[in-house]
Amino acid sequence: MNDEDETPESAALRPVIYELGVAIYVAQQFETNLLFLICLVANRESLPAKEAFVNAFGVYSEKTLGQLAKALRIRLAIPEHYEVFLREGVDARNKIVHGFVQRNTEKFWTVKGREELIDELREAQHILAKRLEAITEVLDVALKVFGKGMEELRREAAFRFEPNDYAEPTSH
Repeated sequence: MNDEDETPESAALRPVIYELGVAIYVAQQFETNLLFLICLVANRESLPAKEAFVNAFGVYSEKTLGQLAKALRIRLAIPEHYEVFLREGVDARNKIVHGFVQRNTEKFWTVKGREELIDELREAQHILAKRLEAITEVLDVALKVFGKGMEELRREAAFRFEPNDYAEPTSH
């Protein structure tokens, strides 16, 4: 959709939808890094590292974020405050992923409501970013056991990334 086709309603919703997208993206990064961490530490004593990771990925990739956090607690001894810290991230993720739009339908209609939604989504992003950072640090340590760290993985991903020449997707 180009700017001349945009309705006043879609223009007003754009900032909220943007913040919702960012919050969901950060939530997915948090969930993915937690999944990778669990896969690295699962069954490490009974199988070679690659086989253990692949088997664990098959088991855990369909689990909810809450189930992943519980699996981490089972696999690693973590301090109680860290468990609470992770739970807050799970709760923030669930709040935006499950029913956010339906729960807040009336807020989408007013300027004040949209501002409140943006504030709420930015707070969720902040909470999730802190948890992502913490899990990423632990994941980095776990990866270094296998000879790679997060920085090397980031460089490899950046090498493979193909940027778009434009920001807006084309419609068909």
